[in-house]
Amino acid sequence: MEKPENQKPVPQIPRRAIHLLSYCDFWDGPLSGLCLYQGQRYWYEAIAPEKNNYDYPRKMGVYTLSTEELQTEEESDRRFQEEKLGKFYSWYKQQPRRDYRHNEMVGWFEL
Repeated sequence: MEKPENQKPVPQIPRRAIHLLSYCDFWDGPLSGLCLYQGQRYWYEAIAPEKNNYDYPRKMGVYTLSTEELQTEEESDRRFQEEKLGKFYSWYKQQPRRDYRHNEMVGWFEL
């Protein structure tokens, strides 16, 4: 999951500045989800090749979300927390695939 070619270089964010709020994908640790950085909610996602490698530390991109994208992710997280897993996954499979890697990347951190 590499960042698009048209994005400018972004700074490394100290891990202590990132607070993980949820995860959407997990393999021996979080691969993507919502995080809090400087009082704002963002999407984080493992950057290739780390996502396919699963080594540590993992390099995670931090991406902006529109208001609608944030609401979508919060609704998904709420459903995951409140519904039985079978019902959640049945609903989730019907949702369009979401990919935020083309959104603005504000930085990256190691996890």
